[in-house]
Amino acid sequence: MDKKINYDDFGLYEGISETIVTTNRGWTANAAPMGIIRKKDKLFVRMFKGSNTYNNVLSEKSLVVNITLDPLVFVNSTFTDLEDSDFENVNLGGRNFTALKKAQCWIAFDCTNTKITSEALVTELVPVGTRMNKIMIRAPNRGLFGVIEACIHATRYKLTSDDKYLKLIKAYGDIVDKCGGEDEKEAMKLLYGYL
Repeated sequence: MDKKINYDDFGLYEGISETIVTTNRGWTANAAPMGIIRKKDKLFVRMFKGSNTYNNVLSEKSLVVNITLDPLVFVNSTFTDLEDSDFENVNLGGRNFTALKKAQCWIAFDCTNTKITSEALVTELVPVGTRMNKIMIRAPNRGLFGVIEACIHATRYKLTSDDKYLKLIKAYGDIVDKCGGEDEKEAMKLLYGYL
């Protein structure tokens, strides 16, 4: 990709932005919530060993960062496989990438300068192509952030069975009940069902 991307236009600011990363290997598409790390104008992602996303990135050395405000997508992609109909295949320069059809926008990346440890990998993201589907003007909703935090703690609970994560999930669920809209409340009900 020749032109420089203004990551601010895609909602990726300094720090860690919560996104849905899509990858594929062969014909199988995968989606998972993942924090994208931005330091000045460089983007990185850290993923833990053993996930489908980790294995796909090792194999294909590419991914798509999808920006969405849909709390149901965060919950469903944390605990289950999304439906094939949720994805679209995109050809960029003769290469196939998989993105979310309903994402507000996405950026396809090559994964370079990958460093692997016994637990995780960190890779730098170099843009290959973009799509802006919808302009994202929305005030922050504490309910959406509560769903995202609850998903993070739910994955930790699934790994450790430590009850402290259940308490944190409940605390974020209370925020969703107080501040969230119908979609956020439905997402929390779905999340509780996966525990």
